[in-house]
Amino acid sequence: MKTSIESGSMQGKNKDKAIPEWTLKADYIETCNCDYGCPCNFTGFPSNGFCSALVGYHIREGNYGRLKLDNLDVVDAYSWPKAIHEGNGTHQIFITNKISEQEQKDAIIDIFSGKAKGNGHFALFAPTIKYQLDPKYVDIHMNVDGRKSSFTVPGVIDVKLENFVNPVTGDEQDTKIQLPKGFIWKLADAAKTKIMRISTLSLNFNHSGKNAFYSVVEFQGP
Repeated sequence: MKTSIESGSMQGKNKDKAIPEWTLKADYIETCNCDYGCPCNFTGFPSNGFCSALVGYHIREGNYGRLKLDNLDVVDAYSWPKAIHEGNGTHQIFITNKISEQEQKDAIIDIFSGKAKGNGHFALFAPTIKYQLDPKYVDIHMNVDGRKSSFTVPGVIDVKLENFVNPVTGDEQDTKIQLPKGFIWKLADAAKTKIMRISTLSLNFNHSGKNAFYSVVEFQGP
């Protein structure tokens, strides 16, 4: 039997476990409840006073130390009652059930929850989350096609993007937003959601017809 001192020492060692070097290059499909363009990118405050987002990632290449994370799909579901930086958010990670290794599961959770630090938004968002829900290992259908990308978790999440169309000519628009100092993406294709909804006990919203982006992102840490 371990004494309380021994147990405390082991907990300390686990807490202080070194974070390995990691990298991710991913197709990034962002949807939220804001108006087109999302004013959070410019002023920090959402269109309607609160923020709900569903974000899909197809990891093209990735590693967590020596562990490979290539060709894995992940979906982040977020909800904040006010602006992101004002906190009290809820976050849940949906991870493809094609992952068989526990080490890969742990690596994805560490990165996407912000525990693995690094650049990008994961570690920045972490302090704004009050309710970090248990991750779910699910069947994710990810279709990467720029402004027409989509992803689904059958019976739970349904997201489909569509392009803006010129109302006069009917031509599809080529709309981009550039943020040289952006902490998620520097350049993104702007789109809108044809469908954007989630239905769980803790996260339940439908913001179809609102803002969407597609980009290719690269993150690393710690």
